[in-house]
Amino acid sequence: MGDSLTIGLPYQPEERYQNEPSKRYKTIRHPSWEDREIPAFTRGKLKWSIPAPKKNIFGNLIPQDTVYFLSLPKYPKDSLVVELARAIQKGEIITDPIEHTPLHPEAVELLPADYVPALIKAGYTTYSDVALKAYAQSLGDSESSPTSNPFEYQRQRANLLEKLKEAVEKFDLNRTYYARHQFTTEGYDFTRSGYPYGELYGSTLPYLSTPGNNKVSLYLTTQQRITFISVPAERAEIYEKRSGTLGNNAHTLYARVYFRLLPAESYTENDSHVYRTNINLLGLDAYEYPHCAYYHLGSGKAE
Repeated sequence: MGDSLTIGLPYQPEERYQNEPSKRYKTIRHPSWEDREIPAFTRGKLKWSIPAPKKNIFGNLIPQDTVYFLSLPKYPKDSLVVELARAIQKGEIITDPIEHTPLHPEAVELLPADYVPALIKAGYTTYSDVALKAYAQSLGDSESSPTSNPFEYQRQRANLLEKLKEAVEKFDLNRTYYARHQFTTEGYDFTRSGYPYGELYGSTLPYLSTPGNNKVSLYLTTQQRITFISVPAERAEIYEKRSGTLGNNAHTLYARVYFRLLPAESYTENDSHVYRTNINLLGLDAYEYPHCAYYHLGSGKAE
């Protein structure tokens, strides 16, 4: 006891309106902290621990993860409960260096609030009511957006249209963007030192949709391909041990997929509101966790 631990980010980021991960941790909690934010990247000290035995259906005791209490300087009279083994596995407690240089450090995340402005700026759609409602729902909770009430929508339509026009004006087609993407890869390739990247287990590109009932979607298309992610063997071993997938033939990883949006070659509206969006694919960075913020594994460049 007395060891210092660093709190990481929540394992699962929220599907998200802003560039902020969810504040709901899977393995760190406090019953009285429902309205208090757990501060990420804060160091705390272990105060004590208690075993948490459980019984199986036959009444036999089964071993459980030890529960630890973590005190933080910001809240000296309170303690957080940490399921330490799971917290380390999920990356909610940081035990390894997190510094890394991404493939495209200049890239910014393309968020749901950017999807409609991007489509309009690049010429894939226009200022229709479909686009306007999708944009309104991408700004926050769809249930509280003006689109949930047709009368309120009509009252706010002019303001929403003005806000959307401002967003389109600000959107920069010349920037490098990234979108997060979950993918499954085959086992580690010791000959090439890394993990294959392909369509064996699903799409290699993110499928982007605004939230809510009035959604529009970007179906990204490109002539470039990423076929391999270079990962040092030592780094791959650390990941596979931490995730409990050592030596498996398949692994679930997460990526920042980098691209530049290309202008539409022609404009044709469709009833599905799924837009084939041309991109210049640049590459990806692979990570252990959905937030793609740390525990970087390696990179793959587009060909």
